[in-house]
Amino acid sequence: MKKKLLPTILGCFSLCSLPLTAQVTLPYYSGFDNAAQKAGWAEYKKAATTYSHWGYGSGFSAPSGVGHDYSPSTGITLTDNWFVSPAFSIPAGGTLDSIRYKCAGFSVPATDDTVAVYLLNGSQDPALATSRTLLFDVRGADYVNDYTYKLKTNLVLPASPGNSYIAIRYRNTNCSSKWLTVSFDNVAIRGSSTTGTGDVTNSSDNVTVYPNPAKGKFFIDAGNISGLEVFNLSGEKICSVTEPQHCGESEIDLSGYPAGIYFVRIKKEGSVISKKIILQ
Repeated sequence: MKKKLLPTILGCFSLCSLPLTAQVTLPYYSGFDNAAQKAGWAEYKKAATTYSHWGYGSGFSAPSGVGHDYSPSTGITLTDNWFVSPAFSIPAGGTLDSIRYKCAGFSVPATDDTVAVYLLNGSQDPALATSRTLLFDVRGADYVNDYTYKLKTNLVLPASPGNSYIAIRYRNTNCSSKWLTVSFDNVAIRGSSTTGTGDVTNSSDNVTVYPNPAKGKFFIDAGNISGLEVFNLSGEKICSVTEPQHCGESEIDLSGYPAGIYFVRIKKEGSVISKKIILQ
C-alpha cells in the first residue's frame, strides 16, 4: 500500500528502511549524488510514520543531499526519524572527517528536540544498537537557520567492535507547527587502522600542509621530500610527483578538482606520511 506523502519545502521523496548491506570499505564517502553513494543508507522511523520523512533534495554538492522537513498542519506532534549509514568497521577507532549541515525554517530546536549525529554500534536500527555515541549536536549556537551549509570536521570515532554506523537523528516534538528543517551532505569516514591513503600519522612527523582547508593550492612544509601522491576518497590517484621541485617544490594545485576530502602521501627520508586535506 502506498504511503500518502505531503510535499515538503525540500521537495524530498519518502525514504523507506532499506535492506542491510555488507560493510563498506574505509575511507568512505557519500555525497548522496548517485545510486552507489545512496546504497545502504536507511531510514528508521520511531514516531510519526505518516508525512514526516528523510528524503533526497538539493545538496551542497550537486545534485543531491539528504534532508528532513516539518509537516505543516497535519496534526503530527512527535517525530523521531533516523537516517543511518551502511556498516563499517573501526576496531581501532576512526574519524568522521567531514559532514556538512544546513539549517532552515523559522523555529529553533527546543529542549526536547534533537538534531544530532551519532555513532551507532551493533545494529543499524537505533533501537537495537548496543551503544549510541553522540558526535555532534546541531542545537544552540550550532543551529543557525540561515540556509547556508556549514562544515564539521575531525569528529573522533571511538574504537568499536563489530559493525558501526553513522546516524543522523531528527526529533521534533511538534512537527505540525514547529518549522525545523535540516539538510546534510558530504559524509567522509576514515578508520585509524586503514592502510594506504587513510593512514593516521603521528603529529610529530614534522610535516605541515597549509592552508587547510584551501580553495585550490596547498603548500607542504616538510623539509627534504622525495615524492608526493594525491588520492581521492575512492582511493584513486589523481596526482603523482616523483620530483617535488617540478611542482614548485612544496606546492599542490587541486583547483581543477571537485571540492571534498583528499589524502596526500609524502615520501620523506625513507618513510611515507599521509595527510588529509580539504578542498573547498
